[in-house]
Amino acid sequence: MGSNQHPRAKVHRFQKPFVFETPYLGKPEVIPALEMAYEDWGDPRNPAILVCHALSGNTHCTDLEDPHDIRKSWWAAMVGPDRPIDTNRYYVLCINMLGGCGGTSGPATLNPDTGKPYGMHFPVVTVGDMVRTQRMLLDALGVKRLHAVIGGSMGGFQALVWSIKYPDFVERSIPVASSAYSNQFMIMTNRVQIDAIQLDRHYNDGDYYENSEPLLGLAVAREVGFTTFISPIMMERKFSKYHASQREPFADAAFHRQRFHEAEDYLRRVSEPFSKDFDPNSMVYLLQTWNHFDLAIKYGSLAQAFENVEARTLLVGASGDNLFPPYLAEDVRKGLEFNGKEVKLEIIEDDYGHDFFLIPEIIETKLAPPIRAFLKD
Repeated sequence: MGSNQHPRAKVHRFQKPFVFETPYLGKPEVIPALEMAYEDWGDPRNPAILVCHALSGNTHCTDLEDPHDIRKSWWAAMVGPDRPIDTNRYYVLCINMLGGCGGTSGPATLNPDTGKPYGMHFPVVTVGDMVRTQRMLLDALGVKRLHAVIGGSMGGFQALVWSIKYPDFVERSIPVASSAYSNQFMIMTNRVQIDAIQLDRHYNDGDYYENSEPLLGLAVAREVGFTTFISPIMMERKFSKYHASQREPFADAAFHRQRFHEAEDYLRRVSEPFSKDFDPNSMVYLLQTWNHFDLAIKYGSLAQAFENVEARTLLVGASGDNLFPPYLAEDVRKGLEFNGKEVKLEIIEDDYGHDFFLIPEIIETKLAPPIRAFLKD
């Protein structure tokens, strides 16, 4: 069973039922005990910052012992001593989102009624559910207020919902490469990924934990995802068009063959290891959570969604992000400004694509300055 839980993650177990937002057949969906995985850095007496990870992330956003090895953490250029999110100055927490497979309750969690993993019988998860569980954990840890909540992509969804659900708790909200709703391009590409997983011959309606996992389906899903993370301009710069053989596609089984274009080989190299380290059902659940995220539908309009927000908001997008293009951040800005809220919008001029917020060079030169200033302001 795939898991991306880092060995340093701590797990807090709540000894009471957790009720999800979305009922099933008119009845509340409940799990009897909630587990939340998290990591923390810095002095708990310092102002607290919550880092919300993206779709396939985990709790390990930084490694203080080996900060220069980006393979060990996904945001080491942003979080650490003297970094923009300074662990000498702030108490920093990163929590594995509900429905994930990094130690927090999700489809791979054992159902006490059956003794087997929930699989597709795990309750439907919303971003609101994720944020409520994070608040429960912060309360249990004694965190009284957040100096800031920050997240990229799907983590930005959470940052926005934090400022809506708990206006008195959050001082600053920083959604990066994110939006207030899923657009049609996201919905379609996410659906292709879900179909790739569920059509794998080993999927078995999500009940695969005692048998072969649908690794091919998850790998193909991840390949689709990666095609949306890099802009077309960056793809042309990054990959050679040279190919070794036009016979290659007909040679061996698709999952094991060598790719004849450099771009194809890249997809294989990044997707195959991922498929062995992530739970396919969690990917299905989180993609569905993403597809159904829409604050305008939930609240009637974006203006209504942001009526009670008190946090100051910094929105960060990039010109080359074709998964979360800048107009989505503009929509958030307009909704906040309609209500007279304090909001700044930074559109970074960069062609990399959606993953710009994970690239150390871009962080250091373009992303760090506005975030560092906003946290200190």
